[in-house]
Amino acid sequence: MSDFKIPELNNYGMATMGERGQVVMPKAIRQKMKLKSGDKFLVFSKDDMVIAFIKPDNFDKIISELTSHFKDLKNIKK
Repeated sequence: MSDFKIPELNNYGMATMGERGQVVMPKAIRQKMKLKSGDKFLVFSKDDMVIAFIKPDNFDKIISELTSHFKDLKNIKK
């Protein structure tokens, strides 16, 4: 049996989209990520589900972490 663990997901509440398509993110996640007005994000989705908002500065780190988890999954199959 492998010790592979799925990364923990945290719930920070709900976001709201206004009439002009602007999204208001919950205060708790804005504080945790040290977000400020004008910050930009890469937005990824699968089908009609939004999966992630990622700050461009963190993109390489996220890809490295995901690649590591995918390698772990591949090793489970063996």
